[in-house]
Amino acid sequence: MTANPLTEAQLEHYCEEGYVLLGRVIDDATLAEIRAEEARFRGEFNSKELTVFRSQLCNFSEPIRRFCMQGAHVPLLRQLIGPNVAFWFNQYVTKWPDANSGKSEFPWHQDNGYVMIEPATNITIWFALDDVDERNGCVWVSPRSHKRGLLDHKPKSADNWHLTVPVEGDGVPARLKAGEGVAFSGLTLHRSKLNHTDRPRRAFFMEYADANSVYYRPADANAKRTPVMESPQAWLVLGQLDWPPRDGNKLY
Repeated sequence: MTANPLTEAQLEHYCEEGYVLLGRVIDDATLAEIRAEEARFRGEFNSKELTVFRSQLCNFSEPIRRFCMQGAHVPLLRQLIGPNVAFWFNQYVTKWPDANSGKSEFPWHQDNGYVMIEPATNITIWFALDDVDERNGCVWVSPRSHKRGLLDHKPKSADNWHLTVPVEGDGVPARLKAGEGVAFSGLTLHRSKLNHTDRPRRAFFMEYADANSVYYRPADANAKRTPVMESPQAWLVLGQLDWPPRDGNKLY
């Protein structure tokens, strides 16, 4: 499958609003592969949590690595980030039915609130593996929030690793069909609510950054700025660098 280049209107929407709907960018065969890998890893993890996070699986799965490195969405990154692009994070997020406890809700946050990228041209692409809307916990975005820069994040509670930022208003729900995606800035505030259906809500997202950027953890006052491509999880997907990139055909 080949994704159509983003239009000028889509690029302007991304720059102004901090997010853009990509439409269908996963074909049926690839979607089946990614779903199958989600089921495999879910069984291996055997988690009883209402929201299950499984990260950096491209290191252990050829279909996932191939999708992250060569998927139809990859050429769009040149339009959104630039000529040199690093892929450096990926995660399945499976939200189980949870209409009552509230434990599966993910509060407002910026991805850069966990790990900051400088310059902040990094992008998260969130793919729906099932049809998603307000009923089953789609992602919500806060338009234009990326223009506020990096905000101060606090833990949701003393025993919770979720970070959160107070936000006024509900934001905008990203209603997606299976195989569709939404791209948003690492500075765009986003969240997901509860899954009120009787079926799991499966999603997969990836983070990409300018390959020449640096990263650090905002919570660490003495954090060292480290080149993104020095991360053991980083892969060069577009362009080239002044030092040898990781071998894109090797699984670690």
